[in-house]
Amino acid sequence: MRRSGTVAVVVCAALLCGVSVGCATQRGTLTQQELAERRRAFVEQQSEDWTWATRKIVRRMIREQREHLENPGSPAPTYDVLMISGGGDYGAFGAGFLDGWASVEGPWEKPDFDVVTGVSTGALIAPFAFIGDEDSISRIDELYRTPKRDWVSLRGPLFFLPGQQSFMSISGLERDIRSQIDMDVIRRIAERSREGRVLAIGTTNLDLGLLRAWRLSIESERAVETGDPSRVHAILLASSAIPAVFPPVVIDDALYVDGGTTSNLLIPSDARTPRAAFDLLKRRFPNAKMPRIRYWVIVNNQLGAVPRVIEPSWPSITEASIATAIRSSTIGAMRLLELQVRYMRETSDIDAEFRFVAIPEDWRPPVEGIFEPKTMQSLADLGRTMGRDPASWQTFVSPLTGNDETEPAPIDPVEEEP
Repeated sequence: MRRSGTVAVVVCAALLCGVSVGCATQRGTLTQQELAERRRAFVEQQSEDWTWATRKIVRRMIREQREHLENPGSPAPTYDVLMISGGGDYGAFGAGFLDGWASVEGPWEKPDFDVVTGVSTGALIAPFAFIGDEDSISRIDELYRTPKRDWVSLRGPLFFLPGQQSFMSISGLERDIRSQIDMDVIRRIAERSREGRVLAIGTTNLDLGLLRAWRLSIESERAVETGDPSRVHAILLASSAIPAVFPPVVIDDALYVDGGTTSNLLIPSDARTPRAAFDLLKRRFPNAKMPRIRYWVIVNNQLGAVPRVIEPSWPSITEASIATAIRSSTIGAMRLLELQVRYMRETSDIDAEFRFVAIPEDWRPPVEGIFEPKTMQSLADLGRTMGRDPASWQTFVSPLTGNDETEPAPIDPVEEEP
């Protein structure tokens, strides 16, 4: 989910490059049969990855449930899932929110997350939220509130030519991502992974037009074993590669771009079987009360569109349409998660909760443009203030604007007319 400036660049890129002509360097061709086989293998791998994640979560649940049953006086286990959306430089809000949340004590304190997912800018924040200690949260907050001028720049005077892979160069941003996600951070992610926790990152396989959820926790374990962090870095860069604006990333001979292209939120469950992990746990402990699960969502943008007059020209119409489509997709994903939580509560003894936070509708950027220090500092400060206040969390997603703190009023039955 991006602001109009970036969307406008994407629109111009699409116009200049054309619909049927590739803008990046030619990568060779595959037959339709070969592409179909890649798609089949890809879908199969994603299914295996979700099965793996579910089993890993269940193993952790079984261990904690057994410890609780052996010590009746201990608190019942609670499983916490954090999802961080895309939003480009507006990720400063999410980073600041986590920093403020870290100072809260009592029932609303920041949990020690069992599962963390991130998309686009959320993918860059997610590793630090996954580690979760004060130093890691402060580190990502500081990165977002002090952007460097060389993070993004136009790719020379001929940046608009179709042969270019993107409008912008992000050499400075790549440098700082590699610097911040160093081997020490990757090692700590791997340690958390071995505890049975899951870190997943959403990207888009552009060749197949499908969402790819990467198991970054497992990738980090492999990076520690090999001493090579390049694949972890590639996944993070791919998730935040805004199409046409930032360069795409080739992983395993497939072209990847921003995860927000397919889904601005990565929900770590199958919509068809949202209770799967708990059903497996129930088989192991049929007479025990199921633990509590809490879903927390940080949206790095405003869920309601800022009202403005759209000019009847193709750039304005296309720009507003793309922004509206992404925003609507985000609200739809959150509504789906909200309904999944209600389903779990109403069809079982699972104590499921759902909460989200987003940038308030009345906030406006102090400076127009992307990666502007004043804007990012404003968002980081706003996030920190809201993170310290438990009242910032909302529980009901309006299908119209996203933000709505109250449930709709019940409709009284209407008597039939005689």
